[in-house]
Amino acid sequence: MNYKKWWFIFLMIGIISILLFQYKRPIYRWYYNLNKYDASMVYKSDHIKKYAIHGIDVSHHQGAIKWNNVKHPDSTKQIDFVFIRAVVGTEKDKRFKENWTGATKSQIKKGAYHYYWSDVNSAKQAAVFKNQVVLNKGDLPPVLDIEDMSNVQNKASLRKGLKNWIAIIEDHYGVKPIIYSGEAFYRDILKPDSYFEEYPRVWIANYNRVNAPRISWDFWQYSDRFPVDGIKTLVDGNVFQGSQHDFEALLVP
Repeated sequence: MNYKKWWFIFLMIGIISILLFQYKRPIYRWYYNLNKYDASMVYKSDHIKKYAIHGIDVSHHQGAIKWNNVKHPDSTKQIDFVFIRAVVGTEKDKRFKENWTGATKSQIKKGAYHYYWSDVNSAKQAAVFKNQVVLNKGDLPPVLDIEDMSNVQNKASLRKGLKNWIAIIEDHYGVKPIIYSGEAFYRDILKPDSYFEEYPRVWIANYNRVNAPRISWDFWQYSDRFPVDGIKTLVDGNVFQGSQHDFEALLVP
């Protein structure tokens, strides 16, 4: 009797194992797609919709953008601004000029950003940015995008280089740049320096399910899976924390 009982139990375990093997892929695929769907719909959440000013950022990775068709997927909102990558270290973004012209014609407020190479001389990088970007009245300030630690210098030296890039760019354009970084990077690498602790223009990336970044910010990049008409790929979704008056006060005079 005991043998029959254990034989039945082993048989059931085997059947269940086979069923799980057969169906686990569809189950995992369903779960993955569900999460993908949620990630691309964050813009519908109340903690995002409450902000009045929304925007995106793009680079040559988005391919050719139909700027005349660019619009927010929520009909109650609009794309108010776009940050366009101009330079990666000392290399110019392949589609910057094309995107800059397209954004200008579409009358979306635009700004240029520089992806900083932490192991390359800051003055050389600033020189390439100045050569690439011409700002006019009504444009957004330049952006310094820092995401990586250096392999050849310590944190203090990295921060010194960032300050030098900011000083050169501010002197050239007459406006204080915006600093972009991930929340953890800004908190752990930059904020220990009082210069960055008190910096007035900060753009923070945090894609986690939070109501807002937990450090001071002006712009928040809340998703990298934002669907926008006119752009083939998903893009980064951003919001500005402040009023229309605050936003316009940022623009190049």
